Amino acid sequence: MGYIWVFIQAILFLIYVFTLIFSTGASWGVWRWLGVPLIAVGAWIGLAALRMHGRRLTPLPEPNPALGLQRTGVYAVIRHPMYTGLLLSAFGLAIVAQKPLAIAAAGALTVFFNLKAREEERHLQRCYPDYADYQRTTGRFLPRWRQ
Repeated sequence: MGYIWVFIQAILFLIYVFTLIFSTGASWGVWRWLGVPLIAVGAWIGLAALRMHGRRLTPLPEPNPALGLQRTGVYAVIRHPMYTGLLLSAFGLAIVAQKPLAIAAAGALTVFFNLKAREEERHLQRCYPDYADYQRTTGRFLPRWRQ
């Protein structure tokens, strides 16, 4: 079942790239530059998470026992920082490119990653008994401001 998630993810990224390259653009003037901070923050968050995983990274929603439960670094405030980084960058790039269809495709990626994160969290709860406590104190895609 895990590879179905990876397949759907690949298809959605292809759709996103297609809309980014081939869809018609809009004219948003200086507002388009609001995407630059999204790209920068997304890249920083995603790369920080990627660095923690190294070669043990897997695209499957099942946890990698070699990693253990990550609760430090960017994982101290966000449970799925790689998804957050990808989504922020995808929205930011679509805004800079001024492509409304690419923004819609990034929205579809958001729905997909929310569903994939839920599936991943079911596996993590079975694998790590203290994951429920981690969920209560840490936001899924954004930091939890109030506890």
